[in-house]
Amino acid sequence: MDSGRRASFKIVIRRVERPFSGSLDKELEWICSSLGFLEPIDRDKVAASVFKEIVQATEKGKPLTSTALAERVDMSRGSVVNHLNNLQRSGLIVRNGRHYFARSRSMFRTIEEIEEDIERIFARMKKTAREIDEEFGIKVED
Repeated sequence: MDSGRRASFKIVIRRVERPFSGSLDKELEWICSSLGFLEPIDRDKVAASVFKEIVQATEKGKPLTSTALAERVDMSRGSVVNHLNNLQRSGLIVRNGRHYFARSRSMFRTIEEIEEDIERIFARMKKTAREIDEEFGIKVED
């Protein structure tokens, strides 16, 4: 997948109250909601189900196709592809040919990598903002 440049992605962070339940599915839904995936229209939490299947398959070293995912979550392939595109845009999963993988083999590491992405983006934005301030003659103190 390494084409010499990093794929573009969109990071969404929402403040969502963490569930009281210690259920694995509820916790995963909370992470997906916090990352902007579970929309009110997704009543069956298909996005979380698709992501869960990909994470489990990645851990086993067995990537999945959109057709296999559709069968596992009992949804149309078109619906699953829509969720896969959203998950890819977020940077949570990657695609290699017809197969989909989790960004990392660990949920913890996936969240760490997203945090690192955010830090890099903000560092570049701060550098640019400082340069703009200097052009405007605004002195910024550290």
